Amino acid sequence: MKLVSIFFVCVGICMSGCAAHHMALTKGQSDVDLKNQSIALLSVKTSNQLSSSFQFDLVGAIICPQSETCSNPRPYLHKANSPYRREKDRFNEYLLSFKLEPGVYNINSLAVVYVSLLSEAGGYTPIDMRIDIRPNTISYLGHMDVILRERSTEDEKRAGREQLVIGPVIRTEFKDKSRTGFSTGTFDVIVEDKFDEDMIAFISEYPALQKAKVEKAILPQWKRPENIKAQ
Repeated sequence: MKLVSIFFVCVGICMSGCAAHHMALTKGQSDVDLKNQSIALLSVKTSNQLSSSFQFDLVGAIICPQSETCSNPRPYLHKANSPYRREKDRFNEYLLSFKLEPGVYNINSLAVVYVSLLSEAGGYTPIDMRIDIRPNTISYLGHMDVILRERSTEDEKRAGREQLVIGPVIRTEFKDKSRTGFSTGTFDVIVEDKFDEDMIAFISEYPALQKAKVEKAILPQWKRPENIKAQ
């Protein structure tokens, strides 16, 4: 995915929620209607291990029907709710629920962002995983750890782009140095089956799942994209 105007896409969506799908489940809801849809569940833990005081936020997941090119992320963004759990300088953890019609989709990427008074940074964690959504089902896709670490080679894709904010209008982009880790770091992704642990958390947040059947559809292990460098 070409990262043009990354701040308008990531930061803008994060702040406004414009042109994005909301999570399928809302906190505390007591029932789930699967008559005309299916739901996919995924837990995601984000951790900045390069600059631990700059823990970033998950904007959401870019999920595209297999038949479409997904060149523009906005229409395909499923915007994450706030973290359900976080530890300062360590991680943020999210419970994602995607409302999808039956069919084959591609989880293209995860949009992530860091925004503070002095810094703005954002990027897309490439995922590129196929999911097959069956009618009237709830599927558990697994757990993802998204880790920002220092790049070890030039072939590793940069985590994203980063700006130093000076006053209301002046912004300076970092290239070969960084405050947040985005311009000098890269992402690792680890996929795990944490069904028992995650369902406790999901049911706590969304009691309707306690009486629903949830099927396992664990995603494959992540493969690092080759020959893709940040623009």
